[in-house]
Amino acid sequence: MQKLTSGDKQNHKKKEFKLSRWTIKLKLLGIISFIFILSVSTMILLATYFFRRDSKVRIVETSLKIADTVGSKVKSDFSYIIEKINLLLLTNVQEFKTPEQKKTFIDLFFKNDKDFLMVGVFTKEGDKLISETTLYNLEFLKEYELLEFDIDKTVTMHSRNFLKSFAGKPSVNNVSIGVKIPIFAISFPLKEQQDKIVVGIFHTDKIKDSFVKTKGGISETYLVNDQGDVIAHPDEKLLVEEKNLFDSEIVKAMLTSKFDNGQKTYKDKYSGIKYIGAYKKIGFAGVGVISVVPEEKALAEVYNIQRRNILIMVITLCMAFLVIYNFSNTLTKPLLMLVGATKEIESGNFQIDIKPTARDEVGLLTNSFVDMGKGLEERDKVKNILGNMVDPVVVKEAMIDLQALKRGSEKQITSFFSDVASFSTISEKLSSVELAALLNEYLSAMTIILKNHEGVLDKYIGDAIVGIFNAPVDVKDHPLAAARASVEMISKLGELREYWTKNNLYIPEAQAMNIRIGLNSGPAKVGFMGTDALASYTMMGDTVNLAARLEAAGKDYGVDILISESTKKQIEGEMVTKFLDLVRVKGKNEPVQIYQLICKKTEVSKKISESSEIYQEAFQLYLNREWEKSISRFEESVKAGGKKDKSAELLIDRCNYYKENPPGREWDGVFTRKHK
Repeated sequence: MQKLTSGDKQNHKKKEFKLSRWTIKLKLLGIISFIFILSVSTMILLATYFFRRDSKVRIVETSLKIADTVGSKVKSDFSYIIEKINLLLLTNVQEFKTPEQKKTFIDLFFKNDKDFLMVGVFTKEGDKLISETTLYNLEFLKEYELLEFDIDKTVTMHSRNFLKSFAGKPSVNNVSIGVKIPIFAISFPLKEQQDKIVVGIFHTDKIKDSFVKTKGGISETYLVNDQGDVIAHPDEKLLVEEKNLFDSEIVKAMLTSKFDNGQKTYKDKYSGIKYIGAYKKIGFAGVGVISVVPEEKALAEVYNIQRRNILIMVITLCMAFLVIYNFSNTLTKPLLMLVGATKEIESGNFQIDIKPTARDEVGLLTNSFVDMGKGLEERDKVKNILGNMVDPVVVKEAMIDLQALKRGSEKQITSFFSDVASFSTISEKLSSVELAALLNEYLSAMTIILKNHEGVLDKYIGDAIVGIFNAPVDVKDHPLAAARASVEMISKLGELREYWTKNNLYIPEAQAMNIRIGLNSGPAKVGFMGTDALASYTMMGDTVNLAARLEAAGKDYGVDILISESTKKQIEGEMVTKFLDLVRVKGKNEPVQIYQLICKKTEVSKKISESSEIYQEAFQLYLNREWEKSISRFEESVKAGGKKDKSAELLIDRCNYYKENPPGREWDGVFTRKHK
């Protein structure tokens, strides 16, 4: 760039003196205002349009997901109900030593499943049902001041629906109107006896959890049968009245659809309200789940944002008028010089030779711009490195030998995965500001602990933290370092929960927040993964995958920290662990022993030690197929621990299943996880 001589400067001053300041200001005001209003208005309109369209798509997706999720839950509930009915009927026909034993079993059955009102086997004579066996939940009937006669009358009133099951078709019906409490009935053919059917009557509490409307929620989910009768609904009044919704457009769509799920936007012909609805057939007796949300409520925030954007545009435009009017003339010349200098920098010339035109803030900016250009070349190199880095340890190693990190290597590492349990539920109930504050506070505390124990932050995935120990720099006893960090994180989370509760921060779900951690040690490929333009330092391999699987499996076993055998062997000198199970995780054929990391040995209680020993004995009995003894020892383990033990309950359920369904000779005690 050429330097301006003193003569040139004078000529510039003369030209500047002759120009009309007001003309420039008016032009700037007019042009910028027009462009501003046009661009911002267009942007607001387009943003509103696309946001509305995107929101509607997401609402539809959410409704479909809700319907699908609830449908899966209801299908599971119905399967459970039918299994329990078959179990009761099978036991009822078995011989007992005394009638009292049989009565005790039936009473215990109804006590454990209080929502079962009646289970009966019926034949038919013409269009009439004839009872062959009928079992009543007398305690429930007494609680609601009902008689066996009331239940029999209900069966008779709805016998027309039950008779369909003699043709091999199961049915689900709302039978509340006769007893004035929300109940429903299931009927289906008795196995291998087509001339008999089973009828079960249940309180709606058995399935209502999936249909309770959440506080502040705008969607409504309910269950209908193949006639449009409401089986489950947040409004119990509709159940007691045996409401039929066949006239509803979304119910019609579900009953007439050839597909098991779908969605429909429709206007209610009675209220005139427009709804976005979705449905899911559960594949049993024509029953389906309906999820609807008023479109006006669903898209309310879209229009709120539009109004706020228009207000912001008006305020910004007024401020722009003031700024342009007062400073356009003094900014034009130096800005043009800075634009020219910017072009030079864009072309790679960082040596800028321009002079300030005045001793004011713009002149200071010009002078700083020149100084900035002188240092940009070196800073550009640093920027290219830092742009691909996250963790300071990785940055430091990259400054030493970037090419070595790009080539990658295979190292023995300890892979760390953590995740917040049920975080989606927490995030849905928090505002964006509160959610950001909660995440920042939690992630900051956990990352500090990770760094204090020489861990390297791989990445954040929402509320999840992925870390590496022993790469890119060596960490002595890296499994132990990872274990110490994990135990300290659990302790720190307890302090955070106590602080949040004491100061009434966030919501109760956040104040009771729990995390799950998975650790695994072994070989992995580490290095920069990505493209030459954009890459990040990370880890890959079976060791990493297993750590992720362990973190997810922690939910099933009800533990905070789940580790592999390879990690356990290297930390058992300092840490207390508890053997939990022998599993085959998804994606791997070899069985894996999994352990709970509890605490340091100096902190372990007598209860924990005793409970762990009993649990180990119980698991050995389980491997030996001694189901009853194993169950007994697992129960003793829970009692010794003095608190709920989800892992023991899991093994007890497994033993009970194997009692009824003995495994084959090839069974080796390994449980195969079919989900991540």
